[in-house]
Parts: sequence; structure tokens; C-alpha cells
Amino acid sequence: MEYVELCDIRFGFTKDYKHDHNLRRSFNQLTEVTFGFTLEDWYREGFWGDYYIPYSLLHRDQVISNVSINRIEFDFENERKVGIQIGTVMTDEKYRHRGLNRFIMERVMNEWKDHADFIYLFANDTVLDFYPKFNFQIVEEYQHSKKIDTQSTSTSWKKLNMEDQTDLAFLTKMVKESVPISQISMRNNASLIMFYCKSYKRNSVFYVEELNAITIAHFEGNTLYLDDVFSIKPLDINDVIQAMADESITQVALGFTPLDESGFEKHLLKGTDTLFMLKDTYDLFTNKHWMFPVLSHA
Repeated sequence: MEYVELCDIRFGFTKDYKHDHNLRRSFNQLTEVTFGFTLEDWYREGFWGDYYIPYSLLHRDQVISNVSINRIEFDFENERKVGIQIGTVMTDEKYRHRGLNRFIMERVMNEWKDHADFIYLFANDTVLDFYPKFNFQIVEEYQHSKKIDTQSTSTSWKKLNMEDQTDLAFLTKMVKESVPISQISMRNNASLIMFYCKSYKRNSVFYVEELNAITIAHFEGNTLYLDDVFSIKPLDINDVIQAMADESITQVALGFTPLDESGFEKHLLKGTDTLFMLKDTYDLFTNKHWMFPVLSHA
């Protein structure tokens, strides 16, 4: 534990403490208050691996401010790159406006800036002025979608139960062995996929037997939102869409940039989060009209 004095208060500074029960519990209490979730089940089920590292300030043995990094490998057009995604940026309400997140961000940037091909994050509208102070720049993302007029003939897809250990093990295996379906494909990070599938996407995991593929998808009105596809062999994304869409579905929106963009329209993505990339590394995205897979957001 390192000790630092900020705003006339002595804080403890520590990182990567997932196996410390008391610190992990305090961290989870702050994430629940700030974001409405905890990582306790993720940890207990063995999905909190070495790639997700919290950096935290403590006061009176409690985590009161945090910035986490997630080290993620991506295939960019068949070339492997290492990205550092910054997330879980939070400060206890009683300790805000003291520069605590700024202190942690500076420590994180100094540690990682020379150990990754790019550094990036997703920010909500309330903090868009914060990250340019650290040399981050907004980068536009583009989503692919298209209208469809075909009706599914598939009768062989079913929802997987994320509380069933057999289904969970099957999903984990498929994620680990899957081939890329995206021009930006997250690799070797099943733990982040499992975070989503055990929480926000727990009712959106389907197995398409005829394709031997798992999809993460949901339906809203006449639109199929296809977040990701996991298969051990290459698939035509149109076959996946055909298998998932019934007569009520007239359009599909992808949560990734498909390998084959033929037949898809792309439009500027305007969501709740804004992509920032460190200026020294954002050339990877210049004029590409890509988006990071939605299930790679940490």
C-alpha cells in the first residue's frame, strides 16, 4: 500500500486487489452505488481475470475513488493489437471535486502509455470535458444496419440459460474457440463477454443449432439487434440474420463491424457513450468507419 496526501487528506493508493476480500467488497459497494452493479459474482465464478485491474484511493480502509483498466487484444483487419480500455471511473460523492480521479488517471497513463498499441475509453455526456485534459480525442464510430424482407425458416434456435452450468460452460467454450466475425474482433477475453452474459445480456443468449453458433441478440419492435456471434467456423452473417429473424423483423442493426459490409448501410453512431482515444494512438481509426464491438465495452 502506498500513501499519498491530496487536499490535506492522507489516502492509501493500491491496485489489482481482486483477491483481497475487504477491498473487493468496498470496491463493489462503490460500483453498486455509482453504476448499479457489483463484480462479486463475476469474481466468484472465476471470470475476473488478470486483464481487469482497478486502481483505487482508500480513506479509512474504504475504496472512495477508482479508475480501472482492461487490457484487451483485438484483431484489426487480421493484425493483432493490444488496447488498454479505461473504465469504472468513479468517486464517492463525499470526496468529489478534489482531483482524485485526475490523480489516478495520471498514474494509470504513466504506467500504460508505453505498453499498448492504443488507449481508449467510452464516456457519458456528463464527463466529455474531462478526458481531453489527458490528451484524449473524440473518435466517431459507425454502425452497420440493413432492411430485410426474408422470413426465418429456422426452428432450431433456443435461449440458453445463464444459470445452467452446462449452458454456461458451452457458451464459455464457444467464446474461447470462436473465429472472428468483425473487422475489429476482441480476442482472448471471454471474461468480459461473460460479464455481459451473466448480467445485462442474460436473456439474450441464443444457440442456433443448424449453424452451430451462439448469438447475443435482442428484439425491439421490428428490429433485430445482433450484438455478437460465436462460431468455431466462419459464417455468413446473412445466414445468422436469416436464422434469427421472423416475419415481424424488417431490419437488423449490428453491434460490430462485419467482415463483409456488402448490403449493409453504415451511419454515424449516436449512442449514450462517446468514444475517446489517446491522440497518439487514434490513427488506427482514421477514416475507417468502424465501431468497437458493443460487448467489448468495459
